[in-house]
Amino acid sequence: MNVAVFCASANEIGSVYFDDARKLGEAIGSRGWKLVYGGTCVGLMHQVATATMNSGGKAIGVIPECIKLRGVAAEGLDELVVAPDMKERKHLLRIYADAFVALPGGWGTLEEITEVITLKQLGQHNKPVVFLNTIGFYDDLLDFISGIRAKGFVSSVYDKLYYVAHSVDEVMNYLKSYQIIENISKY
Repeated sequence: MNVAVFCASANEIGSVYFDDARKLGEAIGSRGWKLVYGGTCVGLMHQVATATMNSGGKAIGVIPECIKLRGVAAEGLDELVVAPDMKERKHLLRIYADAFVALPGGWGTLEEITEVITLKQLGQHNKPVVFLNTIGFYDDLLDFISGIRAKGFVSSVYDKLYYVAHSVDEVMNYLKSYQIIENISKY
């Protein structure tokens, strides 16, 4: 299985986030799965890639040229794909991935995970999508989603588009037991 992980490229964040990134990488690697990620050598991205490879898995980085030029492209990966721009990078991540996991992150992580949820809503894929809610990191986002659902902007049928996990074990159990749900639509 190829698992796309969206996550922070920040280094100045709490160690608990690095712990979960390491645990997720170890879980992916120990199963002989492949990590597909943003291709940098910083932050949670670096941690999850290193842990995956150290645990027997493979890591494929997909990095846009504009970020590679900043000198933060990872070295020693099984493969590093340089995309011309962010749009192509996200497209390639979706093509390579069999599943998507969002660790804590910033604007890029939020944009990437919401895009795969939206594309699943539109029937463009039917792959598992998981938020790893490390120490409640995504609680405010989930509250926002509940609020817009209550106001009628998001149908509750779309709650099935993604899963919220509170531990790496829960993420892995969900991925292993994922059952495709056909025709998720409010119409």
